[in-house]
Amino acid sequence: MILSFVPHCQRKNKIFNTLLKLCVLWALFVPAHAQVYKWVDEKGVTHYGERAPQGGKAEELEQRMANPGPAPGKSVQRNWKEQDLEFRRRRIETEQTDAKNKQREASQSQACNQARDQLAQMRSARRLYSLDEQGERVFQSDDERNTSIARLQQLVSERCR
Repeated sequence: MILSFVPHCQRKNKIFNTLLKLCVLWALFVPAHAQVYKWVDEKGVTHYGERAPQGGKAEELEQRMANPGPAPGKSVQRNWKEQDLEFRRRRIETEQTDAKNKQREASQSQACNQARDQLAQMRSARRLYSLDEQGERVFQSDDERNTSIARLQQLVSERCR
């Protein structure tokens, strides 16, 4: 007797659960239907309400279920394709800017290294010279050498920041 009772209770629970689910779904899908009225009183003020006023003219408003439009002052949101294109454009611009910055840094580093090498060579050389039109060496005096070294030191300080 107990064995036959258990399947019977389980069957009733399944039916009850199914009916409960159907009722919940029905309640979710059936929109609430409340009527909205609009009227203007004697002072010219517009009113809205669920019930029409007694003795006054009221206009029944049509209810629409739709998404509200954008708030005033806010731009319409772009679709995902436009956003993706904008993102890609910004990413490409950023990559190009980064590449230019890296190239500029590399050229500045190279100029700095060249100036440091020239300065080290001038300091280590006993005498500095230049070549004239005939290709002969013209040696610099100590004052000219010190001036050239000072100029290169200034160049190194400018290029090696």
